[in-house]
Amino acid sequence: MARATWHHGAPNYDDRVTLAPETPADLDRYRLPRHVMPRRYEVHLDPNLRTSVFTGRVVIECVVEVPTRLIVVNAKDLTIHTVFVDGAPARHAIDVADDRLIIDASETVPVGPSMIDITFSGVLNDKLRGLYRSTYRNNEGSEEVIAASQMQATDCRRAFPCFDEPDFKAVFAVTLACEPDHLAISNGPEIERTTFTDPEGHERTLVKFADTMPMSTYLVAFVVGRLEATPAVDVGGVPLRLVHVPGKSHLTAFGLDVGARSLQWFVDYYGIAYPDAKIDMVALPDFAAGAMENVGCITYRESLLLVDPATSTQSEQQLVADVVSHELAHMWFGDLVTMKWWNGIWLNEAFATFMEVAACAAYRPDWDRWTTFSLDRTAAFDTDSLASTRPIEFEVRSPDDCEGMFDVLTYEKGGAILRMLEQFLGESRFRDGIRHYLRTHSYRNTETSDLWDAIEATVEADGGGEPVRALMDSWIWQPGYPLIGAHVDGDELVLRQRRFSFDSTNDEGGSWLVPVHVRSNGITSKHLMSSRELRVALDDPSSPVIVNAGGHGFFRVDYAPELLTRLSHVGVASMSTVERYNLVDDAWNAVVAGRLNATDYLTLVSDFADERDLAVWQAVAIGLRGLARIVPESHQRKLNARVRSLVSGALLDIGWDPRPSEDDLRSKLRGLLITLLAINGGDDEARERCRSIFQVSVGESSNIHPELVAAATTVVASTGDSVDYSRFRELFRSATTPQEQLRYLYALADFDDAASIEETCLFALSDEVKSQNAPFVLARAMQNRRHGSVAWRFVCENWSHANSTFPVNTIIRMVQPVATLDTPEMGAQARAFFAEHPIAQSAKTLDQVLERQQVNISLRGREEGRIVDSL
Repeated sequence: MARATWHHGAPNYDDRVTLAPETPADLDRYRLPRHVMPRRYEVHLDPNLRTSVFTGRVVIECVVEVPTRLIVVNAKDLTIHTVFVDGAPARHAIDVADDRLIIDASETVPVGPSMIDITFSGVLNDKLRGLYRSTYRNNEGSEEVIAASQMQATDCRRAFPCFDEPDFKAVFAVTLACEPDHLAISNGPEIERTTFTDPEGHERTLVKFADTMPMSTYLVAFVVGRLEATPAVDVGGVPLRLVHVPGKSHLTAFGLDVGARSLQWFVDYYGIAYPDAKIDMVALPDFAAGAMENVGCITYRESLLLVDPATSTQSEQQLVADVVSHELAHMWFGDLVTMKWWNGIWLNEAFATFMEVAACAAYRPDWDRWTTFSLDRTAAFDTDSLASTRPIEFEVRSPDDCEGMFDVLTYEKGGAILRMLEQFLGESRFRDGIRHYLRTHSYRNTETSDLWDAIEATVEADGGGEPVRALMDSWIWQPGYPLIGAHVDGDELVLRQRRFSFDSTNDEGGSWLVPVHVRSNGITSKHLMSSRELRVALDDPSSPVIVNAGGHGFFRVDYAPELLTRLSHVGVASMSTVERYNLVDDAWNAVVAGRLNATDYLTLVSDFADERDLAVWQAVAIGLRGLARIVPESHQRKLNARVRSLVSGALLDIGWDPRPSEDDLRSKLRGLLITLLAINGGDDEARERCRSIFQVSVGESSNIHPELVAAATTVVASTGDSVDYSRFRELFRSATTPQEQLRYLYALADFDDAASIEETCLFALSDEVKSQNAPFVLARAMQNRRHGSVAWRFVCENWSHANSTFPVNTIIRMVQPVATLDTPEMGAQARAFFAEHPIAQSAKTLDQVLERQQVNISLRGREEGRIVDSL
């Protein structure tokens, strides 16, 4: 550990002595000792928005379990001024390496109540973590500063000294100082407001908030600045507001409606009232994550809360509904009941992912949310098909380990296996198990197994015998997922499981307890596959058979040729949308894994020309765009022709013009077909029509459907010139909603020339692009099919700048598209670069990125010649 220096806690006491090494040697580097337990914090913070510094005082009421002089709390990037223990000054030392404040009381503190009193100061940082600066421009063009917080996972210690681990639950009483005309928000409702004059002679306001429920430090929140709040909506006695920067009140109605509807839905689902006093949903101009489930003070990126339904696409509205529902789901699952340590964060996030889809499905049944969840499951499959994947739950020690937990396996795979469990047990029994779990463990911390035990106990009480804990343990403690082979043997369907892998030499390990739904002759049966092989009796062995009926299982299916032929010829019409999606998605991934050649895949998807469901076309689009990366430029026109022949009939059928009675998903399908026809199909007429739509859409009185506008924007960017590029930049600057702004910003990365991509990368590093968005602009530029290498080179050359400027959690997101640079030369470059520039907080994810790049290199090498010959 780093050398520490004692500081006496009394004011003006300057005596310093070197910390004896034997005392800290007894401490775990990453875990605090448990001999002192916090019960209540009084936190006083005074952020100075003019100078971007803050001062504070925290008084921690504790219970001492064992007599001690040594007290250890977390602190990072703070200047500690004084420390008192039970009113007596105490020496203290900052352990910079391990984010700790080590306190030496003047005498032994006995067992029982104790009080720690610390004064401190810090800087409102620009890294969007702890207590940080967020900025926006007011109507006069002047910069306004907001003090905002983001504590998860281990950044509350940047705002005030605390026991910064999730199982140290305590009550928080917060007081914030602010300007008289500013809004101050924290977890609890405001209960008192007084004025005072600061040392500089400025009049200030002190805002005191009510005590919170017992909660973890990562859920503490502070927001101070020139902000506005909507009138509160009463949701069963809970006041719900939306907080925003001035001038954006017209964008709040949708988020408030989703919030109110979802909050009530969760109260009904959980059977437990909302556990605290109020909810503010706060839209922040700068936010590193998507949103954060702080008790009573949920913070969001503006684009994930503020939206205009009249100008936004279905995807943009669904994203807001998903995220609002996700964070509200956490108020119970994560906030009321919290994991003991960060290895269990996957369950918090997986369950909130599952619940966001359930709540959104209830909010807008016409969006068919469980079907579109298939895309999320595919993203999890992509990572979990790699040798470098990980178990859902694994050991977490350091803060970097915590950062690495927030990935697609935690959210999407976790959510998908919960959906699989729910569909196997039945929705009501699953819900009853969740209610039992929450009632049993309210205001406490749990291990993952506590949830499985609660659900299993509920199932047993209902007369069931499903082995919930054993089933789920088989999924969370081992990496990967099964590929289930299916063939008919006499009058039996034979299912055999093995691990699916993009590397066919690595697909024999692993065995799961797999809930399998099988449909034949219109009858669905449920089975639990508890060994390598399962045999299912068939009434009619010659009829089509659908494995993974309903499409909710987290596995892929490898049908024998005979069964696949039955489905292709007569069975597709009887398949649900999710089942057809899975059929196409499984086929493309068989190509990636080398089990199916690209020519046969193209033949298979050609049979879907009559398809009219969005989700299936989304699966087809993934494959077609993947083929476009494989096919050399000399043969792109031939692939374009195949795409046109596949897409044009569907677009002709649904038409270019929206119909008054059509639903949102049909409108969204139109946009997808247009982009496929114009970009991947190279259709000149479609491109010109998109340009005309775009020209009208940027006029002052356009009433063109948002899906058409979004599609036309993508097409014009992908086929545009330097004049278009300049116009897009101006449209980004003048956009009036967060969605429009991001639409034009990210479209800059779609232009099909190297100079524009270079210019986009430079623009991403300018002051015009917020640090929360810049990494994603660079990532999209790296995905550019023909010029992604330009963006990759730019990122390499500006690596130090990116790491010092961008939020730490976005660095890995910025480089994930390296996987699409699919030549041996680019693979060698990437491996060499990251050997010298590791990403410590995302080491496992980086391994996965580099492995997926090798998978794509192999795919191209294996299939390029075949598809060229076929075309």
